[in-house]
Amino acid sequence: MSGILRDIRFSARSLVRSPGLTLALLLTIALGLGSNVTVRGFIRGLTVHNSPIAAKGRVVSLFGRDRYRSTGPISYEDYVSLSTHLDGFEWIGAARVSQYAVKLAGQSDTKSVAAVTAELAAIFKLSMDGGVVISQRVWLSEFRGEPDISGESVRIGDTDVRVVGVAPDGLQGIYSDRPIDLWMPLREHSLPERDRHTRNFWVLAGLRPGVSSEHIGPVEFNVVPYTGMTPEMQEGLSRIGALLRVAAGFVFFIACVNVASFLLGRSAGRSREASIRVALGVSRGPLARAVVVDSILISTAGGALGLVLAAWTSKIIPALLFEQDAEFLVLAPDFSGVVLASAAGAGIILACGLLPLFGIRHTRPAAALAREGDGPSRTSRAVRAGLVTAQMASCCLLVIFTGFLYQGLHDALRTSFAQRLGQPIVARVQVHPGLNVDLQYFRDVERAARSIHGASGIAWTARLPGSQPVFRTFRVEPAGLPLRDVKIDVAAFTSGSVSRFTWPPTAGRMFGFGDRDCRVAIVNERAASTLFGDEPAGRSIHDTAGMPVEIIGVVSVRKSGDAIEPDRPTLYYDYTNRPGRPMERIPLAGFSAPVASMLERAEFDTNVVSPNYFAAMGFSLVAGQTFPDSPSARGCRVAVVNQEAADLCFGGNAVGAAIIDDVGLRTEITGVVRSTRLGVFERRAEPTVYFPMAQDCPFAMKAIIGARVASAPMLAEVRHTIQLAPGAGPTPLTVQTLEAYLSQTALAPLHIATVIVGACAAMALFLSVLGLYGTLNDAARARRRDLAIRIALGARRRDVIYQVLREGGQLAGVGTLAGILASFLLSQLLTRIAPNIGSPNSWVWIAGPMALGCAVAIAGVLPARRALMVDPLRILRPDN
Repeated sequence: MSGILRDIRFSARSLVRSPGLTLALLLTIALGLGSNVTVRGFIRGLTVHNSPIAAKGRVVSLFGRDRYRSTGPISYEDYVSLSTHLDGFEWIGAARVSQYAVKLAGQSDTKSVAAVTAELAAIFKLSMDGGVVISQRVWLSEFRGEPDISGESVRIGDTDVRVVGVAPDGLQGIYSDRPIDLWMPLREHSLPERDRHTRNFWVLAGLRPGVSSEHIGPVEFNVVPYTGMTPEMQEGLSRIGALLRVAAGFVFFIACVNVASFLLGRSAGRSREASIRVALGVSRGPLARAVVVDSILISTAGGALGLVLAAWTSKIIPALLFEQDAEFLVLAPDFSGVVLASAAGAGIILACGLLPLFGIRHTRPAAALAREGDGPSRTSRAVRAGLVTAQMASCCLLVIFTGFLYQGLHDALRTSFAQRLGQPIVARVQVHPGLNVDLQYFRDVERAARSIHGASGIAWTARLPGSQPVFRTFRVEPAGLPLRDVKIDVAAFTSGSVSRFTWPPTAGRMFGFGDRDCRVAIVNERAASTLFGDEPAGRSIHDTAGMPVEIIGVVSVRKSGDAIEPDRPTLYYDYTNRPGRPMERIPLAGFSAPVASMLERAEFDTNVVSPNYFAAMGFSLVAGQTFPDSPSARGCRVAVVNQEAADLCFGGNAVGAAIIDDVGLRTEITGVVRSTRLGVFERRAEPTVYFPMAQDCPFAMKAIIGARVASAPMLAEVRHTIQLAPGAGPTPLTVQTLEAYLSQTALAPLHIATVIVGACAAMALFLSVLGLYGTLNDAARARRRDLAIRIALGARRRDVIYQVLREGGQLAGVGTLAGILASFLLSQLLTRIAPNIGSPNSWVWIAGPMALGCAVAIAGVLPARRALMVDPLRILRPDN
């Protein structure tokens, strides 16, 4: 024990006697370990969901599998089938997620509502008791975190309910990337027939012990372990994690190279000492023990400093991000990674420390003393040169990769819409809930915004690029379906016809004010069966003149003894508000109807935009036409889809097709646009349907205002001018630049990755300067006699400086070439990780060599200065 304590004291004294080397070693170990711990902790925080359900490990997600996607929701009928026919689950629950017009706390908006079964409510710890539970986000934003909100009234669609509680903290939704605003119980017994076939049920289940998710479920379902995120989100974050792991790995490699280089130089200096001690009779065991103690002391001190540095870094990096990104960036330490990194560092330190013992060749004191002037061996110098070259190459690669990401972020922020609108400003405005939702308030806001000096144009959208998708399920009616001739009666529906039918309609809806400009009709049940069989609401037929007629609802004829309504297939036109005599019944009128078939359902992201939104965003028209400023001439509903929706759901031929929602509302597709993916780590854009603002105007819209310069005074003027428009809602007006918004939403992953990789590149540069300094300093010390002779013979100062820097320049040059070549090869990997990043500009490739050139200049200052201060008389003395 006393021997070990003696070795510890000796090791500590030797480290103190070399403060520069000791500090460099400790900083290198701390940066290498600390950066590795921090980055891997951030990766784990990004990719590992902290849901208590996911932590149980026996919960799985059951997704529907169809030709559109392999991880979509399923229908209620499929859920019932899974509940009754599979015995591999301990429990199974479902949630029906839909978008509703919700009014709460005096404000109206469209929100995501989940109706959950009792099993799922129990798993998520939701106690609803016949009311609704609001999310933490809604509680804080709408009720400002008031402690007692029980009993507050909420209107969901046409139903009034009461708030009974707030969702548990951390429960953002069934999946964190699909947030839920309100939770309510699913009333399965009163579920309408149309909702039983709609694919909007998300299903979770608990596996029985001994049952694996890989060996359960029919082939039409995809069973995957529940992680709290959708597989798409998990895949995107895994790509970010792969990129950050590469960056952290290069920093750790550079740190290990530095440690090896420093210790090799130290070993060369101590080899003479070890040889003399062995020659004087000291066995190699105590020497090896001293080296082990030395390694443990250095590793422990460096590791402790690294953990402190990791704690600091975990707070510094989030401070460089936006507040929303900082909340997303959570440090979850990976203890196995910490142990592996620490073991690797300790192993390198131990191996390099033992090298002098393996190199002892002499057992006589005279022979050991004769090695005084040998210096480091040629092999040792070659190894150090190779290590420094690899270090330089890795550093160059990290700098270039940082340039790649920065350019991708810059290009994504300066897209075609930014080129059209300059520096766009985004303003979120809301009409007062007491007013009818029409375009007048938004027109007043637009007029006011155009009056601002420096404003160049304005476009409207309900959801900005990068917002959370708002998915809705529609039936898809392809274009060009084969037609058949049918014969049905045609009659007038008047105010006197109400008593002839039972109410409400068995499917769809009745005539409304919005149908005044569109040719619509209702049919009785026999006509519905003749025309389309199941789900006739929303389908379209053509009369003999070729004019389309939209079927909006199905009614049932009242059964009574004195019924005057003929029990024949009949189509009814609306004559309730028309002047004059209604039309007479036309028996067996001819129509052309599509061949009866079940329409497939698909899930689309939805948005409401102004007609000039596509031009402002740079979405080029692929087919058809976009919608005009007012509804179409015949007044029927229209929409535009993006290329992804056209290819995925319409076979590439979307113009002339139609989508039908759950209540039978039909919308014809008039055009296809090619949208832009702003999320750099996205594989594809979501299939999206764009509805015209004049047709589906919501309470809240976002104005995208073009501006030459989006300065703080400009933002203040926009805010002040819009606030003067009458009819604003109670929601506070928010004004910010579109660039800031995108950096916090669609481009947040790229922004986070750029900051972290940039921090890794900065640490790599610092470590490279340290490593290169150590190498040049040792080289100058080994050649001090040669330099002394040159100085004595009258060599110029710049020649001496050049000779010192030349070796560093050669190493940096070779490392730069290797780094550029490796960057070119690994850029293919980056393209797979971030598909939207294009070819880099020339400055990206120049940044690496320039950074290494600066590193050589900085690292060579002290060695060159010391070389100039060499005293030839002292160095060339016989005793030196």
